[in-house]
Amino acid sequence: MAPKGPSREEDPLKQFADRLRAKNGIEYRSSVLHDQRVEFIRGKDLARYLRSHEEQFQPFVSRASKTEQQVKELGDLMLRRRFLIKADRMFKKPKPGRKRLVKWPKKLVPAESPLSFQEEFFYAWTYDRPKSPWYYVLCGLAFLGITLCTMFPLAPRPIKLVALYVSMTLIIIIFSVLLIRGLVAMTTWILLGRSLWIFPHLLSEEKGIDEAFWPLYELDERPEEGKGSHWFVRIGMALALIGTVWALHVYVPDKAGSVKDGAWQAHDAILEMLNLHGAGQQKLGSGDMGPGNATTPGAANGAGQGSPGAGAGAGHVFGEDLGKEPASDEL
Repeated sequence: MAPKGPSREEDPLKQFADRLRAKNGIEYRSSVLHDQRVEFIRGKDLARYLRSHEEQFQPFVSRASKTEQQVKELGDLMLRRRFLIKADRMFKKPKPGRKRLVKWPKKLVPAESPLSFQEEFFYAWTYDRPKSPWYYVLCGLAFLGITLCTMFPLAPRPIKLVALYVSMTLIIIIFSVLLIRGLVAMTTWILLGRSLWIFPHLLSEEKGIDEAFWPLYELDERPEEGKGSHWFVRIGMALALIGTVWALHVYVPDKAGSVKDGAWQAHDAILEMLNLHGAGQQKLGSGDMGPGNATTPGAANGAGQGSPGAGAGAGHVFGEDLGKEPASDEL
């Protein structure tokens, strides 16, 4: 349900809630509550944020009370105004093979005492996240991109080549970033027992495109004693990686020319598939349909100066004899 109020967009509490959901606000995740996908936060994260930003919520609480009481007052107020719904995890026991509950559960259920704020519970937002101006810009660019893609067959050859090379460059960059990201994570895991991730939110389903490239790097938390990967496993993985690189170096043809030729063959095959080769590119309406359909001058003269029978045959219209009685010598 949406928060009640005559002017919701101008409501100071609504504006404060929007700041909580901004990029530099409280960390959130997505879960299922009442068979609906919702965004939710942890009560301890909300309380921690409020303690460090006391000046932002002073207009909504009693100034005479202490900080902890003010945090609870504001949490209760947001629950009463239906900006948040108090929830709890559906599965309260760890999964088989795990000793601890997950930090962000995938399924939630309504909690008891729904109007009382408590830090150990979760809180789901009841309204959609405010749209950033970049959202509308990206939507417009996506629509423009789809329109240009549908007009690709009609584009001039230079534009087709530019689009092709830009697309191939982006694909190469994406795969290169993923490869470097994986190698760095594996190397740090082998050496430290923890992975250093470049663009840790790059493949996250919970983050938007504006948050996928921030932070630039992140190191996994140090595992508890006895729960990390054993050094024997890490050494075995390192030996397997070294053996794979050695096998590729020894058994794969190490001729740089063959690799270069293969790349050019793939390049030419793509151009041929899209009919973008310079020799095979034809202009629309030019009438030049290629050597297989060309008409030689001799053939043209033969068609124009042939025998009367040939001319008659050439001038014969299919279907003009339909309905006529056959001649006697044809019976």
